[in-house]
Amino acid sequence: MHKKRWIRLLFKQYRIHLFGMQEQLDQELERIDMLPKLGLQWVEYSAYALGVNIAPRKRSSKYCRLTRIAVLIVNLSIIYSLVAFIVENYMISFETYVEAVLLTFQLSVGVVKMFHFQSKVESCSQLVFSTETGEVLKSLGLSSLELPRKKKLLSSVSLILLNNWMIIDRQVMFFFKIVCMPVLYYCGRPYFQYIFDCYIKDKDTCEMTLTYPAIVPYLQLGKYELPSYVIRFVLLQSGPLWCFFAVFGFNSLFVVLTRYESGLIKVLRFLVQNSTSDILVPKEQRVKYLQCCVRLFARISSHHNQIENLFKYIILVQCSVSSILICMLLYKISTVLEVGWVWMGMIMVYFVTIALEITLYNVSAQKVESQSELLFQDWYNCGWYNESREFKFMIKMMLLFSRRTFVLSVGGFTSLSHKFLVQVFRLSANFFLLLRNMNNK
Repeated sequence: MHKKRWIRLLFKQYRIHLFGMQEQLDQELERIDMLPKLGLQWVEYSAYALGVNIAPRKRSSKYCRLTRIAVLIVNLSIIYSLVAFIVENYMISFETYVEAVLLTFQLSVGVVKMFHFQSKVESCSQLVFSTETGEVLKSLGLSSLELPRKKKLLSSVSLILLNNWMIIDRQVMFFFKIVCMPVLYYCGRPYFQYIFDCYIKDKDTCEMTLTYPAIVPYLQLGKYELPSYVIRFVLLQSGPLWCFFAVFGFNSLFVVLTRYESGLIKVLRFLVQNSTSDILVPKEQRVKYLQCCVRLFARISSHHNQIENLFKYIILVQCSVSSILICMLLYKISTVLEVGWVWMGMIMVYFVTIALEITLYNVSAQKVESQSELLFQDWYNCGWYNESREFKFMIKMMLLFSRRTFVLSVGGFTSLSHKFLVQVFRLSANFFLLLRNMNNK
């Protein structure tokens, strides 16, 4: 009886130690989860403004369906007005309606993105939840290992995650500022034009112009218009805002998810690099330690596949439309060179926004691919040749699995990378030359 009591007491102390370390890891992840993430917050707000709730644990989805219907009606109305302007001026010249074509494409892609992410809102919200809470790193089994410097290991992992979130916030908020520029231009242009016409040019008759070239249909009932000029003006004023929510919200979501994935791979690389360290991992614990690394690799692979399934086809749409938009913007730049620096500045801001939009996709995906290539080298260079047979077997298996790097495809045709980014710009330049030659004829 006395012996059994001691065994129970020792088992109880072991459980307290085990769960204490597990609580310590979970508490660190919860602390990171509670930290303010400005970039991710704006991503969630932008998606929510379009009726897509990617963070249901923070806000209710009660009115999301009604919001989507309202957004759809407003966007279709604006697209119809732009198309009406294009048809009206089709026979004049391409320079007349090129701006309307650009906005039509942008709004149309926004509507497509809204429906795409709403159709996969469960997968999207699950990825956001896993990214914020660090679910991938929970219950790995590291807490059950008897490591001499477990706190040092934990603090290093925490530092990698914190630095990664700082990088995510900087990149997302930089893109936020860039996307705001054309929105502020379109929203403020009518007011500045009105001030210039009425008070600087001293026109006898001055009136508020519409935000951009569009023909909004209305009924003339005597002296009254239905809808009124004010309603039509506000309708067109909202167009740049919907473009902002779609462009910034869903593109920045890709940046957040892929950058976080690259951070997870950095954590795994750190663990693999120290798998044969005499200071951090005793020799008798290395097999179990490596099993935890293998488990983390499997979770990262599953996380990557979820991102791939979420963005695979919408990236194809985005890349196709972006190449067309860049082509049209290059053509617009070539036509406004003689107009003035104000128009030139606006077009350049729009060009930078579209170029940065497609660049973020490729740069973020390239970061994941580069980290996975470095992970393959870390598996091989971890000093496995002096370890046990079981340790060597796991390393061999991981070398086989890691040979195929984590890439994000474009509709299954090719993969996002720096090389593909150059190809998109080259294709846009070729389309621009073709369009200019056709117009000259």
